[in-house]
Amino acid sequence: MPEGRVIQGVGGFYEVMDLHSGQTIAAVARGKFKRMGSLYVGDLVRYEMVTADQGVIEEVFPRRIELLRPTVSNIDRIMIVFALKNPDYNLFLIDRFLLFAETTGLEILLVFNKRDLVGEAAVKKVAGPYREIGYKVIITSTKTRQGKRLLLQEIKEGVTVLSGPSGVGKSAIMNMVCPSITRETGEVSKKIGRGRHTTRQAKLLSLPNKAGFLVDTPGFTQLDLDFIEPLELAGFFPDFRPYFSACRFPGCLHKKEPDCSVKDAVSKGQILSWRYEHYLTFLEEAERFKRLRTEQKYRGRKKELKQDERSRSWGLRT
Repeated sequence: MPEGRVIQGVGGFYEVMDLHSGQTIAAVARGKFKRMGSLYVGDLVRYEMVTADQGVIEEVFPRRIELLRPTVSNIDRIMIVFALKNPDYNLFLIDRFLLFAETTGLEILLVFNKRDLVGEAAVKKVAGPYREIGYKVIITSTKTRQGKRLLLQEIKEGVTVLSGPSGVGKSAIMNMVCPSITRETGEVSKKIGRGRHTTRQAKLLSLPNKAGFLVDTPGFTQLDLDFIEPLELAGFFPDFRPYFSACRFPGCLHKKEPDCSVKDAVSKGQILSWRYEHYLTFLEEAERFKRLRTEQKYRGRKKELKQDERSRSWGLRT
């Protein structure tokens, strides 16, 4: 039975790329998969052709990783795109996107676009600190094609999710590394007959080598820290990690605790002060969400107790 990867899916119809030939076919899923929940873009499947131009998905392989925002499976890396100018970059927002990427455990590629609009000094100012932290940074310009070769080298295999704010040139970068993407997207939408409903659906777009894929998606649609525990937050800052073991307290939040190695590193310039300030802001937000979760749990428990009391007063003991 042939094997393939789900490229996109809308309303129960799926586009599947055969892993051997690279050809795409339209397919539907067996009812058991509908009961289990929708298939994800990126799912690896086995399918069977039932007519000359349509297949049926018979089996779904276990997912290596699931990304819920956007809903994609079997991802290899996240490419975060910001513009050097127009719109001006925002260090706080960059760190926020990086934080969410870090929580996935995936490879991170940080791209600064629109190099043609700024000088070398501006590039070094923003890219230099992130390279020192250890992030893989690529500078691009879709107008001059700068960075195209380096970018293709990094994303030539596996599935890459694009993320970043609007206006930074994500679509232009996609067209730069694969000029046929726009045409292919139109063909796929026409093939499954649901094109008019796909504009906000995640879909995999194949690079020319058929081994690499880009996920055409708005990226992270929500950037709330409601799922991060305060004690976990610092672990998502790679520049903080070397100092954890020297903190006096094992559960150090690196906020007000004495003998904190992270704070000491900030005072010595070993950790960038603005990175630490961003961390404190994120920590405050994570703590606020934790309080809300606790209050909601308490209110829920209080409601249960009241219902219990009401039941007893009505003589409904069990």
